[in-house]
Amino acid sequence: MYEELKNSMQPVMEMAEINKKTAEKLIALQSKYVNEFVSSSMAQMKALTDIKDPKEAMEAQLKYLKEIEAKIADVAQQEVSALSEAKAQLTVLMEKTLKEAADKSYFSEMENMVKNFTKK
Repeated sequence: MYEELKNSMQPVMEMAEINKKTAEKLIALQSKYVNEFVSSSMAQMKALTDIKDPKEAMEAQLKYLKEIEAKIADVAQQEVSALSEAKAQLTVLMEKTLKEAADKSYFSEMENMVKNFTKK
């Protein structure tokens, strides 16, 4: 009985593992981005304090903003990739689980279990 329950819960455990790994990857991406953003912001502030010419300061700020925009786009692309990978893994798992359920005829097994349980 324990083994049956353990086997029936296996797809749920695999789904949880896929979700856990995806969440860890997304959190790592965000943490890395925030650390880089804070560091680059501090460096930009320091660089701007050394610049005396307003035109040069504006150019430096525009360059910085373009770099930030590129980093945001890169992180977003990596996040979408991670989510797409998780979706593909979950789809394969669900298809496999549904195929196995159809092959094993779970409904008749459940009916037999209920009958045996009610006899006791």
